[in-house]
Amino acid sequence: MTLPNPKQILRKLTKAFHRDEAGSMSLEAMFMAPFLIFLLMFIYTFFAAFEAKTKANKANYTISDYISRQTDTIDANFLDGLGELYKFLNNEGDISMRVSAVQFVIDEDENEYYEMVWSYGIGDYSALSGDGVSVLEPRLPLMADGEEVVVVETLRPWMPLFRVGMAEMEFADIVTTKPRFASQVVFDDGSTEVNDAEHQDSDDSDVDASGNSTGTNTSGWYWWN
Repeated sequence: MTLPNPKQILRKLTKAFHRDEAGSMSLEAMFMAPFLIFLLMFIYTFFAAFEAKTKANKANYTISDYISRQTDTIDANFLDGLGELYKFLNNEGDISMRVSAVQFVIDEDENEYYEMVWSYGIGDYSALSGDGVSVLEPRLPLMADGEEVVVVETLRPWMPLFRVGMAEMEFADIVTTKPRFASQVVFDDGSTEVNDAEHQDSDDSDVDASGNSTGTNTSGWYWWN
C-alpha cells in the first residue's frame, strides 16, 4: 500500500480551502469592526483639524480687515474686544493675538528699513519692541517710503477629540493689511496725547455724481506729538 504524497495532500487541502465560501458574518465583523471604527475616528479628527485651521485663518482675516478700516484712534480696550471676538469666531477660550503697526522708512542716506510704530499683545503674545520688527520683517511686503501696514498675529491651540496618532497643534496665522481709509491706524496707549485727523482731499473719499464729497477724508493723519 502506497502512502499518499504529502505534497498532494497539502495541495488538495489548499484547493478545498480556496473553494470554500462558508464563513461567519459575526466573526468577520468582529475582526473588521475595530479597523472601521478607527478609520472613521481618524477621518473625523483629520477634518476637524482642517476645519479648525480654516476657522482660525478666516477669523484672523476678519480681525485684520476690521482694524484696517478704522479711522478713529483705537486703544487697548478696542483690541481686547477684538481678542474676545477672535475667541468667539473660533469657539476657543485660550488664544493669543498681537497687533502691530509697521512703517517703511527711507532716510536721508537712502537707507531702507522697517520701523515699529506700535504693538499690542494679548495672551501669550507680548507687545514687540522697536527691535522686534525683525520678527515680522520676513512677512512684510514691499512698501513706499512712509507707508504703513497693520500686522495681526494669532495663535489658536487645537486638541484632537480622539487619540488616532494626531498630536495637539497650534494654528498660527499672520496677516498683513494696509489701512484702507487713512494713511495709518492710530493707537492710543493712554500715555501720549494723540492728534485728531486732519481732513484733506483724498482719492479714498466717497464722491457723488456731482463730484462732491459725501464722506470724511481721513488720509492726512498725524502721529503723536
